[in-house]
Amino acid sequence: MTMTEVSQVLNKQLYLSCKQIFSYVRIQNKGESQQRQVGYDVRTNTHKAHVRYSGEYYIVSCPFCNDTRYRLYINHRFGVPDEFGRPELHLAHCFNEDCLSDYRNREKLYDLVRGHFTFEPVVKKGKQVVASDFTASWPGEVIRVDKLPEDHTARSYLDSRGFDPNRIGTYYNVHFCHSSDRWLCKNRLIIPIYQNKKMRGWQARYVGELDWKDPSTPPKYYTCPGTPRAQLLYNLGNASNYHTGVITEGVSDVWSIGPMGVCTFGASMTGKQQSMFISAFKDQAGILLFDPEEMEKAAIQMLISNMRGKFKNGFAAVTLPDGVDPGSLERDTLRSYIVEKALEQKCVVSWKRKEG
Repeated sequence: MTMTEVSQVLNKQLYLSCKQIFSYVRIQNKGESQQRQVGYDVRTNTHKAHVRYSGEYYIVSCPFCNDTRYRLYINHRFGVPDEFGRPELHLAHCFNEDCLSDYRNREKLYDLVRGHFTFEPVVKKGKQVVASDFTASWPGEVIRVDKLPEDHTARSYLDSRGFDPNRIGTYYNVHFCHSSDRWLCKNRLIIPIYQNKKMRGWQARYVGELDWKDPSTPPKYYTCPGTPRAQLLYNLGNASNYHTGVITEGVSDVWSIGPMGVCTFGASMTGKQQSMFISAFKDQAGILLFDPEEMEKAAIQMLISNMRGKFKNGFAAVTLPDGVDPGSLERDTLRSYIVEKALEQKCVVSWKRKEG
């Protein structure tokens, strides 16, 4: 990153500190400000700031576990005093082993990055992101995957994953990009993300598998700049037509479970995403189906607690057997497993469409 680009990040000091410590830093939601609302927490009897949209993150490999996949997300406001003068040490999260749920690790991380500050950080304002204000366009010349030749690499890849290219193209409108001025889009699947029938963003998925732990490997997914992921749920428009909604991590998990699935673009769920899901399924039922290694983490347990009691027919957190993710099971097997485990939690699942 050039000095001009460094000057564009919202917390220059924190970013440069991460560069010195971790060498390689990825930026997510570049230039996007955090959206906050001050409220009163009746559980702790204190005023606190509620984060409605996180904004810019600096992504590194976590120093507290064996992470090599850049799963430590440090918010640009990490360590910055809140409206009441308290340093916000909770604004960092390890998606590998949930290391930052331990306050001692949060303090160690704060001491680590602060040791490289040459002056007190100044957080730039950044831009406000509102999902309804952003619309995306295709990143270049694309063709829907069901219209590709039978022997095309993208069709072969989808077949190898157990997905029907014709279904993925016609139902989810997934395209293949064969020409683009963005190198991370060319020769990739382009997966559109819709809200209210408008394309609010897309993800470009590498066709094939690589060593994703290698820092020199291109990212598996590249997201359209400006996509307000924290304010979107993939496939919600289709899923809301069904009695039971299923929350998954990634777009391919949705393809595995079927049209009643949504995804959060990672193993977390923002307050906005929660409210959208509850609104769509509150009169029916909801399922959380994150990968097994995520389910016991403190942040996910808090999410489960928040969702309990919000649905007429119940909410269930379904944990698959170790080493099994939604994409590795046949659809009928996966759905039967969900029904069985949900019923144990007094959650009644129906895969039927809503009438009318």
